Amino acid sequence: MTTGANDDDRARSVRRRARAVVLLQQVVATRPVDIDALSEALVVSRTTLHGYLSGNTSIPLERQLCLALFVIEHVPELARQGHRLRAQVAAAIAFQEHATVTHQQPPPAMRK
Repeated sequence: MTTGANDDDRARSVRRRARAVVLLQQVVATRPVDIDALSEALVVSRTTLHGYLSGNTSIPLERQLCLALFVIEHVPELARQGHRLRAQVAAAIAFQEHATVTHQQPPPAMRK
């Protein structure tokens, strides 16, 4: 069995989802949150939200961003994790849009 780019992408995707899923589970566990209000904040149905919570449904980047903003604004004790998720989502979006720059050579200090 060989691993290719698709396997690497899947592994990164799982890690990205994992942070969002863990944060979503923490939000629900930390305080009594109205599931309807949370699903409204993420712009998804209750069924979809339950899929996210169980980890059976992957959370798209746009919904992860909604989650991060919700946490930052409404769950102060998890705001730091919300900021981390927001930064991670921004980096993932920039990478998907090819807004990041990659180099063909190492930095000058590393060329010696």
